[in-house]
Amino acid sequence: MSNNISITTEALAKLHLHSFKHHASSVNGILLGKVDKNSILITDIIPLFHTQTLLPMFEVAMIQIEKYCRDNNIDMVGYYHSNQCIANELEPEPIAKKIADRLNNELNNMCFLMISKIEVNRPSGLVSIDKVGSDWLKNRKTLITIDTTSNSEDINEILKRNLQNIKESQIYDFEEYLSNPTQSEDGALLYSSDFGI
Repeated sequence: MSNNISITTEALAKLHLHSFKHHASSVNGILLGKVDKNSILITDIIPLFHTQTLLPMFEVAMIQIEKYCRDNNIDMVGYYHSNQCIANELEPEPIAKKIADRLNNELNNMCFLMISKIEVNRPSGLVSIDKVGSDWLKNRKTLITIDTTSNSEDINEILKRNLQNIKESQIYDFEEYLSNPTQSEDGALLYSSDFGI
């Protein structure tokens, strides 16, 4: 686990919009960006699922994501998850822990983030989940900072504007793509960082 985790405003907005679109469901996805020895910068996300995550579907998604990362010179840097109700701050669901274990075994340095409420003491609305022994436990001491290099607008204002414009309906996760591949040409919206946030 890295000491420093930061996320761009655009990636953070997409992550929250994925959870808003499927607010009554668990959601999850892959975090993309750059990693070095002591820090992770999350620059984009790939939304995966919003109902049950089935491992065979996850494996298919991972094959495509690995190819996308190679083609675009970007790293998989972690995994995000939200329980069915964001206000429900229970531990991550067992399938989320299994996926985090798999990624932890494959990636040299990764983060596992849980979507939570945006609060004054947690402006990103994310909680770091750390590997402790054989389990994954919340680490409320790790502050996930918002990288405002490319967009210094407040995340609350970005989310408010995008929700007013119903932008969350334009977030297609891998599950939706599998059920209707015509929604997103070659998964373009899944992988596009040019979402217009």
